[in-house]
Amino acid sequence: MYQTSNSKLTNRERILACIFRNPSISRTGIAQLTGITPATVSHTIFQLQQEQLVFEAGHDLEDSSSAGRKRVSLDIRPEYAAALGLEFTKKTLTACVTNLKGKVLYQYQIPYSENLSLTITETIIQVLQMVLKDCGIPLDSFCGIGIGVPGHVTEKGTFVINSSNIWQTFDANKIRDAFSLPVVFENNVRCMALGQYLFHPDYTPENFAFFHVGAGMFCANIVDGSLFTGHTFISGEIGHIIANPNGLRCECGKQGCLQTVASESWLIKNTRQLYQLDSFGILHRLVSSPEEITTETIAAAYSLGDEAVCTIVSNALKYLGIAISNIAILNNPEKIYLHGQLFSHPLVHSELSSILTQQLTFVENDYVKNFEICPFDTLDGATGACALAIQKIFLKKGLTE
Repeated sequence: MYQTSNSKLTNRERILACIFRNPSISRTGIAQLTGITPATVSHTIFQLQQEQLVFEAGHDLEDSSSAGRKRVSLDIRPEYAAALGLEFTKKTLTACVTNLKGKVLYQYQIPYSENLSLTITETIIQVLQMVLKDCGIPLDSFCGIGIGVPGHVTEKGTFVINSSNIWQTFDANKIRDAFSLPVVFENNVRCMALGQYLFHPDYTPENFAFFHVGAGMFCANIVDGSLFTGHTFISGEIGHIIANPNGLRCECGKQGCLQTVASESWLIKNTRQLYQLDSFGILHRLVSSPEEITTETIAAAYSLGDEAVCTIVSNALKYLGIAISNIAILNNPEKIYLHGQLFSHPLVHSELSSILTQQLTFVENDYVKNFEICPFDTLDGATGACALAIQKIFLKKGLTE
């Protein structure tokens, strides 16, 4: 439940954020959670109603301070504004439009290619312009554009921490300059965490970790309702903690990084090597060449009991379990969300749960219940980028003039 007295935020921003996180809350509830006086809350709500941003959802709340009196519940009008979000990775470039509640109104996706990495800035601009033109939503209804990047963008627009070095032509400032709408950038997994926080308020706490495994891996942290970024941009780069000092050399230059044993790209790489070494395994019944092997192929071979594939996956889960349990021990968040295509497989989920239980046997409470597998969708990064635009632009400024 949202609760803050952050003096850096205006009363309007705090009240809007409170309603976003507490749908159907009353004016009294807002005053209690924010510490803002009831008179100021009522005045601000009146202004928000005049703007048609907030509406009275019903009279179904009992007021404990007044016997028999019903309090009026409030909510955000989701169609008041739209956000445009985009994410690019070594798999796809995905863009979508959502309303203020995260409902997807339009989507567009293109697969990764070598040409995409060479022309990423121009492609992003073209895709965003096309979506704005084709989505059927007036430009003045957009609060802004959010972009989730597989790395980090500094305030000066410099792209950093991209160990694969395939996005060297990315230019954040050129993208900003191409649009009249405000554009904000953030790590794509942090965007996913914001999407979880903003669009699923009913069951998402104020403090949680969001552990994503994809082509690489990253752990975003929400602390007291805000993204934790640390002193510099390296916070959350859990894929580059050392899992095995004698392991394989990572793209970053270090030896034995976690992502060399547990990221999707390395799992695929190792499984393709296995395919070439073992001509009688289950993999050969699933695909006709190593290039066809994907995360889905690995999951299928794992479920069918391919011994060598099971060894690769189990080894990855062992190191993932250690890393995830270390997060639980170091930070003790209310929840740890696990996100990725591989996690969504029931057998993988079961084996990982067993590993986490073993790693946390010394914890008195059944902490494993605090781990939750997020449903995987290829739109998650783009919808998260929409959440970034809503939080960083709309909740601070409203619609642009």
